Amino acid sequence: MRFLLALLLCGLLPAAQAAPPKTPRADVAVLATLHTLHAQVPAYSLQVLRDSILRLAPDVLCIEVRPDRYAQRAPEANKVEYPDAVYPLIDAHRYRVYPMEPAQPRFDAILKPYLQASREFAATNPAASAAFSAHAESMYAPLRAYWTSAARVNDAVTDAQMRAKHALQEGLVGEGERAGWDAWNGEFLATIERAAAENPGKRIVVLVGAEHGYWLREKLAQRPGIRLLDTAALLADH
Repeated sequence: MRFLLALLLCGLLPAAQAAPPKTPRADVAVLATLHTLHAQVPAYSLQVLRDSILRLAPDVLCIEVRPDRYAQRAPEANKVEYPDAVYPLIDAHRYRVYPMEPAQPRFDAILKPYLQASREFAATNPAASAAFSAHAESMYAPLRAYWTSAARVNDAVTDAQMRAKHALQEGLVGEGERAGWDAWNGEFLATIERAAAENPGKRIVVLVGAEHGYWLREKLAQRPGIRLLDTAALLADH
């Protein structure tokens, strides 16, 4: 009996030794920002944004700027949260940082045809373009009232509104809108995946405009090397 047990153990031991250790997944939280709308949403001011980043306790930040602009700490006309809130936190806490917007010439290769599709839609369908602009403005008005916390900016209600907006936008503008939106968000996704691969077991906070949140959360939830965190739940009691 002892001889048989020894043989069994010897047979199992090489298999156990050969099994590689599992690489721990990176935890990823997508934290939506509001750019200039932070000034119009008192419950999600730039101070609240700073507090929310600290509460999520990142090891790594993925940020919505180009690498060259981050290196220069260049001012952002629309994304006011970076010079006013995010960059000071990076300097104070020394987070590892991954800029998500593509460098040139990839930046223009995606953005120029994407913007051109919108311009052509406005030129050929001015009534539809005006109606969509009015729709988008009317969507944001109740959202500004709904956003009574950072958690609500990151919850399923907000994501549903943004998803519906972009489905309508793609339906009106056409393939140029769909391809451009997917390509732009795809750059963000590729950077987050690289950050996760290079920082296993770490917590990554992704700072991105609120309209991108639903797209990234849907894709990140399917990635095997990533554990997507519920940002709204993490911020709910704050």
